[in-house]
Amino acid sequence: MDTIFELGYIFTLLISIACFTIHVAIRAKNLTSTSRMLKWKSTTVFLLLIMSFNMCDFLILYLNDTISAESIAWIYVIENLLEVGLAYTMICMERDYARSHNPRWLDIMFVVVAMIILYADSIYTLEPLFKSERIYVISMITLNVIPIIFLAVYGLYFWNQGRIHREKDASHLTDIYMLIYNLVCIILCVISTASIVDSRTTHDFIGYDKEIYVAFWLVFNVINLIFVWRSCVVDERDEVQRMQSQEEKMASIMDSFNLSQREREIAELLCQGKNNKEIAAILYLSPNTIKVHASNLYRKLGAANRVQAMQVLMGEEKTVTATEEE
Repeated sequence: MDTIFELGYIFTLLISIACFTIHVAIRAKNLTSTSRMLKWKSTTVFLLLIMSFNMCDFLILYLNDTISAESIAWIYVIENLLEVGLAYTMICMERDYARSHNPRWLDIMFVVVAMIILYADSIYTLEPLFKSERIYVISMITLNVIPIIFLAVYGLYFWNQGRIHREKDASHLTDIYMLIYNLVCIILCVISTASIVDSRTTHDFIGYDKEIYVAFWLVFNVINLIFVWRSCVVDERDEVQRMQSQEEKMASIMDSFNLSQREREIAELLCQGKNNKEIAAILYLSPNTIKVHASNLYRKLGAANRVQAMQVLMGEEKTVTATEEE
């Protein structure tokens, strides 16, 4: 049984490393994916925290007999902080999904909770801070429940907002996985809190907590891997249909703004990421001529710069930016 338990930890750690590696490669190479979630910085932090959490569990399991009890206690302190970070990052992912913003007080609240947990855990590790174990248990559970509650409330709120504002022709894949992430992450945080308290005290809130803990981590990482993999595999027919749909959408937008043929050509190249010099070379025109046409294009679109013009042409909401066309 112990061998299966250890192999489960190894398998879980390998899956988390694979998810993080694939995600980083997608972002670094700007590869095509069916979910914009894979391009978020919050997703990078989320997968990094999961990998770090799994690494801590791995060290506790395999170095339990070779390192001191004090070192293991400090690893539990790190895991307590990682749990808070995981809940906060999950909310940030949902915020990015909803294209919204976190309330400023929410960020401060998570920082305060993390600092209190770090202080209490550190002092408890170095020297008993509380007169009784019961007070420590109540304090740690209370502090860890706060992020879990906010994850449940704000995570599901942002998820619902993202689902409502999602484009009708967009994939439902992100909807499903973000909901699963919320639910599994909440359960994991609860089990993690109980497991950490059990390991540092004489209490035993959950029977077979380690087995349940590993099982949930394994499920969580498998979900991550399936999502990352499916997001990387793009059906050619779906991709062609999506491109055709986007071209039709852009053509309709250009018609509505009554763009000239030259402005349409510049608009299409602009959306391909070409700069003025590249557009001038492709259209066999001078850069100054391109600047004039681009200025007329921006004026018709009601855009202040290249970024806003692209957002209008792609049918997205304009965002305020200080970057001006050079």
